[in-house]
Amino acid sequence: MLGRRKLSLVSSIFLLLVVLLPVVFSEIPLGSRLSVESKNHWASPNGDFAIRFFNRLNEYGIGIRINSGLIPVEKQQVVWVAGGDLRVGDKSYFELTNNGDLVLFDSTRGVVVWASKTTNSSVASAVLQNDGNLVLLNNKKDIVWQSFDTPSDTLLPGQNLSSSQVLRAASRNSVSSFYSLRIGAIGDLELKWENDIVYWRSTATPNQSNLRAVLASDGAFQLFDKTSSPVWSVFSQDHGDADVKFRILRLDVDGNLRLRSWTKNSWKVVWQAVENQCDVFATCGVTGICAFNETGIPVCKCPYSLSSVPSSKCLLPYQQTCKSGSSMIKLDHTSLYAIYPPNETIISQISSDQCQNLCEQDHLCTASTFMNDGTSKCRIKKTQYVSGQSGFSVSSVSFVKRCSDPIAVIPNLSKSKPANPSQNTPIQDPHSSICVSCVIGIGGVTILVFVVIHLGLTGFWFYRRRYSFKTRAFSGDGPNPSGFLALTYIELKDITDNFKHRIGKSTFKGVLPENQPVVVKDYGAMNVDPRKFRRLILKLGSIHHKNLVRLEGYCCDPSYKFLVHESLTNGSLESCLEDPGVRKRLTWRKRLDLLLAVARAVSYLHMGCREFIGHGSLGCENVVLDENLEAKVNEFGLESFLGGGGDGGGGGGVCARDIRDFGSIVLAVVSGDPKAERGGCDWAYEKWVGGNVAEIVDKTVEGGVDGDELERVLRIMFWCFQSDERMRPSMGEIVNVLEGAVAVDPPPHPSACCKIPSEEGSDSDSI
Repeated sequence: MLGRRKLSLVSSIFLLLVVLLPVVFSEIPLGSRLSVESKNHWASPNGDFAIRFFNRLNEYGIGIRINSGLIPVEKQQVVWVAGGDLRVGDKSYFELTNNGDLVLFDSTRGVVVWASKTTNSSVASAVLQNDGNLVLLNNKKDIVWQSFDTPSDTLLPGQNLSSSQVLRAASRNSVSSFYSLRIGAIGDLELKWENDIVYWRSTATPNQSNLRAVLASDGAFQLFDKTSSPVWSVFSQDHGDADVKFRILRLDVDGNLRLRSWTKNSWKVVWQAVENQCDVFATCGVTGICAFNETGIPVCKCPYSLSSVPSSKCLLPYQQTCKSGSSMIKLDHTSLYAIYPPNETIISQISSDQCQNLCEQDHLCTASTFMNDGTSKCRIKKTQYVSGQSGFSVSSVSFVKRCSDPIAVIPNLSKSKPANPSQNTPIQDPHSSICVSCVIGIGGVTILVFVVIHLGLTGFWFYRRRYSFKTRAFSGDGPNPSGFLALTYIELKDITDNFKHRIGKSTFKGVLPENQPVVVKDYGAMNVDPRKFRRLILKLGSIHHKNLVRLEGYCCDPSYKFLVHESLTNGSLESCLEDPGVRKRLTWRKRLDLLLAVARAVSYLHMGCREFIGHGSLGCENVVLDENLEAKVNEFGLESFLGGGGDGGGGGGVCARDIRDFGSIVLAVVSGDPKAERGGCDWAYEKWVGGNVAEIVDKTVEGGVDGDELERVLRIMFWCFQSDERMRPSMGEIVNVLEGAVAVDPPPHPSACCKIPSEEGSDSDSI
């Protein structure tokens, strides 16, 4: 009897622990939820892994982390994150819905920002396996979705990286990382920066297909062919060491691929792809160039900064608008390369002096690098955004151009040597006599200098009055943001030639001093309080992205409200698609890059700023193209801030509308018809389902279309059109799909996709 009571007591305690502990040890049933506030988690049966929310800079992500008691909590690594760089608010949750869909709900925006899209897969439960793989199972216990198929920045032992998958480094900030690991077209592993620069690769295996990379538990990282035979292998320093329980392969934020093992009390790097960290392309970003300090640690420095004021950016000092002449700074043992854009002009069979002179004589050149490695090549850069490396092992020499500072001309009033006095000249007492010639000379020079200074100041005042615009401070709510030009209405009439050149509704061409073309738009028709308009300018002043149009100035007189933007050569995407000549230049590659640029810009507005910013009126008319047909997004956030868009600060309705509008842009770009966005998605979906995708594509596209890329673009477009806002992807997911980093499922019919909802700003909180 006593034994039974003890057994009953133990059973009761065990049941109590199961109820009270916020952990699921086996299958995760439908309807289960994790939340930031509850701080609960789901664990693998062996307890080595757990999925939970984690805090990063007062924002939260949901991911799988190593949970073993052998590793201190502060050193437990996150090995998978839902949605990559997605961050959510402090009341968010992660749920396996009753429909079998894993969803991440963001309390800040009030929408589902990530989903496994498994609603129609008959999901019965979920399991976090002992190997760290989160899987969704149907009633037959078949895996219908798994986290191993959507890696973030880490591979675990036993996890495959196929040719359709990408490992992407975590971001240093809110903007998606530019570094990725993927299997290249020639059958090798590639470390890439953006989509252009390959800075490391494994041995190529030509004519191989269906390759996959696998991290083994013994510390081997191998590339296998379709017969599961290894075609390339590397082995860690501790390969085969049975005492090592945990290993991870991670693409780090600095762009290097490293294999780590948990030994004793720390994670030890036992292999890395790029031995010299400075060989990683743009590892310092825009903060400088890479060099090793006295202790052998790579650091970022800015050797060509001319300012003593600390800055987060290290830009070349020369600007192409420089009017005061230029000089060159020589940097020995330094190699520089352009990163935005990563394009350079290469000239062969040239000397170091000629390389310097070529840059000095080219007013567009910002820097040049002579490759002193026997190739005699000179690399000319025409951007301020460069990176590079320096050190005694670097043979190259670089030349950086800078504007010459104005020199204050001070007259050299040297004394004349006095004549030798004759014997007949009486010696004069200096205290009792005055040098009349000295007085006359000094007085004359003083008057002359005064007249010159007066005339110079008067001329300068008239010059400034006629040809320059003074940057003014705000009259009310704060400082003038980022040095924008604060213009009066009279000055606006001057730069627009009295609003003579209209290029759109309330939009005019203008020219700033030094012949800088701009676009001036009148917002006077909007009944906006001047204080609110100034707050908008302050907000726009804090937003910087290479795919967003730059604000150059503003006018906020009592009766007038204008914004002045940079002008791009080819104008709006709408006008380019209507122009047969420009439209013909839009190859398939150009169109895909265009869509990716727009997606990155809107993704930055949604997730990269200090707070959510919705565009609110995204369309072909608000996408503009430069001379290279590269896209930038214009007029972002105006509806939210000026039009009373309801949720401009929170995001739900505006976010969903931006995604739908992006789908419309995709349809217009693919079809070549800017009006296709107004009701063509039903027709396009029918063509896609019927296998007639060629009828959707613009017939003027030269050079052909990549079928796989077209399929990916159309699928994500139809997901953007879904009438149920919760089914639409986030802009971050759209970027990943367009980059080819993640696969995309076939979309259902976007019912009523072309109809504008009656309540544009309504949110849908239900899951």
